[in-house]
Amino acid sequence: MDWRKYSLLGLGLAIIALLLWWAGIEEVMAILRNARADYFVMAVLAYVAAVIIWALRWRVLLNSLGIRVPFRTILGALFAGIFVNNVTPGARGGGEPVRMYYISKHTDEPYGHVFATIMLDRILDVIPVVIMLFLATAYVYRLGSFTLTITVLVLDLAFAALTLTTVGILLSERKTKGMLYWVYRQFGRIMPKKAAKYEEKFVHAVEVSVPQFQEKFKFLLTHRRAFALSLAYSFAFWFLVLIRSYLIFLSINNPIGILDVMVVQTIGIVVGMMMILPGGAGIIEAINSGVYVLLGIGKGAAVTATVLERLISYWAPTVTGAAVMAHFGIKVRAERQSRGEDRKV
Repeated sequence: MDWRKYSLLGLGLAIIALLLWWAGIEEVMAILRNARADYFVMAVLAYVAAVIIWALRWRVLLNSLGIRVPFRTILGALFAGIFVNNVTPGARGGGEPVRMYYISKHTDEPYGHVFATIMLDRILDVIPVVIMLFLATAYVYRLGSFTLTITVLVLDLAFAALTLTTVGILLSERKTKGMLYWVYRQFGRIMPKKAAKYEEKFVHAVEVSVPQFQEKFKFLLTHRRAFALSLAYSFAFWFLVLIRSYLIFLSINNPIGILDVMVVQTIGIVVGMMMILPGGAGIIEAINSGVYVLLGIGKGAAVTATVLERLISYWAPTVTGAAVMAHFGIKVRAERQSRGEDRKV
C-alpha cells in the first residue's frame, strides 16, 4: 500500500475527527460514559451472527456446484475479501478476486466455478436492499422530509442502474472479462507487487475461466433450492445489519425506530459504492450522522452511534481481515518453499 492509500485513509480519519468536533467531544464522551455495555456486546454478536449467516449462504452456493470447503476456510475467505474491499476505493470490488483465489487455493477448484458463486452471492443481496430502499422511500415521504425523499429517490435510481449494469455484464462473456480485468487493476493498486507477479497467470485464468463462470453462473440462477435458501439467508443477514445499529442506539440510551435505521443503512450502502476513499472511511460516518440528524436525532447521539457502529462493521473486520491475509500469505509462501525443496530432492 503506497503513500496515496495512506493519505486517503488519513483523510478519512481526519473527517471522523472533524465529525467528533462538530458533535462536541465532551458530549460524545458523556454519552460513552453512560453507555450500556450489554447492548454494545449484543451489537457485536449481531455482527458476528451476520458474518456466519453470510458464510452459510456462500456455502450453499459452493455446495450446489460440488465445491466442498471447510466452514472456517469460508470465513477466512470472507474476512480476506472484507479487508481488500475496505481498503479499495469505489465499488469495493477488489475483495472478490481475493475470495476466489483463497477458495481455489484451498480446494484446487477452477476459478470460474468459484467466481460464479461469489457473483451470485453478491447479487442475492440486491433483493433485500431493493425492498429496504422502497420502504425507506415510503417512510421518508410520509415524514414529509423533501430533502431525504429526493435523496433516497436519486439513490434508488442509481442502485437500479448499477444492478442492471452488473447483471448485464455477468451475462455477457466479453463484458465479464472486462470487469475482471478492471477488478484486477484495483487489486494491483493495493498490492502492486503481488499483482505483477501473478499477472500472467491471472490473464490465462480469465481467458479459461470466464466460459466456465458463464456456465456455472447460469446454472446457479436456475437452481431453485440453492437460490431460495440463499435468498432466505440474505434476508436474515440484512435483518441483523439493521438490528446491529438498533442495538447501538440502545447502548447509548437513545432508542430509535427500526425504519430510521433502515433509511440510514440504505443510503450508506448506495453511497458507499461510489466513494473514492477506501471503504468510505470518514465519508460514510459523516453521511450517516447527517441523515440521523435530519431524522430528528441529536447530533451527539447520531455521531456517537455511527462511530460505534463503524467500529464494529468496518474497523474491526478490517484488522481481522488483515490478519487473515497475512496468515494466508505466510501459508502460501511456506507451501511454495516446500514444493521447491521437494523438487530439489
